[in-house]
Amino acid sequence: MKNYWLALVSGIVFSSLVEGAETNRWTTQSSEHQFGQQVKATQLLSGDAADAGAQLKSGSAGNTASGLKTLMARPYAKGMNQEFWVFDAWLTLHQDRDYDGYYHHFSLEIDADTEYASAQLYARLYLGTNEVFQEFHVTDNFTIYGDNSDDSYVIETELLTGFPANDYEVLIELYDAYSDELVAVYDGYNDADLYLISLESKNYDRPQVVVVREHAGSLGLWGLLLLPALIFARAKATQKY
Repeated sequence: MKNYWLALVSGIVFSSLVEGAETNRWTTQSSEHQFGQQVKATQLLSGDAADAGAQLKSGSAGNTASGLKTLMARPYAKGMNQEFWVFDAWLTLHQDRDYDGYYHHFSLEIDADTEYASAQLYARLYLGTNEVFQEFHVTDNFTIYGDNSDDSYVIETELLTGFPANDYEVLIELYDAYSDELVAVYDGYNDADLYLISLESKNYDRPQVVVVREHAGSLGLWGLLLLPALIFARAKATQKY
């Protein structure tokens, strides 16, 4: 009996650990565009929330990496001197295969500005719920030109696995490409367009298949065969009256 309870408890603990590990795993696929042209080939990233605090910056197409950052609190840009800022950000939802209102495919467009004639930045992008933000993509370096509104940067993303249906918040961190200094933060507090976005990963976004099975026994078959005769007989009876 003692061994039975020990095995039962061990099984429960192991199942919890496995379930937690699966919950923390996720994969996304993103591509980047500027001035209407693709800047970076699609990159596949895989992360584990248990690796909070680890760093990832850039990478080649098709690269797989783990250890993207998890934020347990909203970040604060130390250099809030208005040298860099996000003028606006737009999020466009593209694909909801099961029509439940939760999308797995979206685009994020960022219009960042600077007081300099030009500057190079890169962005870290997060999805968050309950004030916990999981990084899902790190962009390549890109150039912005003063307060030009035509230099916006677009990141198109598919959430492949690991994101259950929820209303997420998007958080953007902008970094100076030369010093790696955090220079601007933009989130749902700044822009309602980035707050309460209905998303889920592709593995949850599955069209529901309805299978209709018809059972036709001998009575059903005879009924179909007799139906014309019944209609004819009813017609004759109606004419008679």
